[in-house]
Amino acid sequence: MYRAVGLLRPDTDFTLDEAEARLRSQFPNFTLTREADQIVVSDGSWWIALALRSGADVSTETQGLVERLAGVEPQEADALIASGRRVEVWTDIPDPFMEHFNDYLKMVEVLKSFAGLLAVDPKEPGVL
Repeated sequence: MYRAVGLLRPDTDFTLDEAEARLRSQFPNFTLTREADQIVVSDGSWWIALALRSGADVSTETQGLVERLAGVEPQEADALIASGRRVEVWTDIPDPFMEHFNDYLKMVEVLKSFAGLLAVDPKEPGVL
């Protein structure tokens, strides 16, 4: 099971349309489906999803997250909190032999390709 969060600054160039295009490029042999604010990349029984989240609860959770991240300057933390948006990446499918670890890394690379997006491992927490 893999998880990542893309914290968005207000000036980010992230859009779901561009995320979908970049994911199609990274995963040419996978199936991509998009519904509302979520994109699912799947290959047989394995899948990983990307979703755009927003709202007051996102700002509150982002504040708690950035307070625990090393190297995030207060001004950047304030901008990430103020945006009220983030991107979440996850799969609930266990991967005991790490057969899909590289697929997870590709998803993280897509996140990191956007300006104004800070990719974070929410478990550690740490910058990816």
